[in-house]
Amino acid sequence: MLFNPVIDYGAGGYNYQNFGAHYKNFSPINNIRKGAPPTIIFIGTNEYLIPVKTEEYYQLVMNKVGNRRDVKMYDKQDHGFFNYTYFEYSKRTVAGADAFLQSLGYLAEAPKIKFE
Repeated sequence: MLFNPVIDYGAGGYNYQNFGAHYKNFSPINNIRKGAPPTIIFIGTNEYLIPVKTEEYYQLVMNKVGNRRDVKMYDKQDHGFFNYTYFEYSKRTVAGADAFLQSLGYLAEAPKIKFE
């Protein structure tokens, strides 16, 4: 489960100036391989650090090679929208995470914890 993740450190991506050509060794978008673990990304449509188009492209390529990669986009939300101080969105992302884990068989039933 990834929340507003940086997936592109290449030229034009996040923080490229600090990594140069070494980005190829660890930048997720440059290392997509069949057999990657199932992944879900939570991101707001107003994200200002990670372009939503980059996340969508990553999903397309992951799915194309047969890897499960889900994206949950939250309308008009920006970086950190899922933090507890944004209680309603925090509840939504926790519920999304639970649903994702249930779909993989890691959680058998709805959570018993009361989110307050």
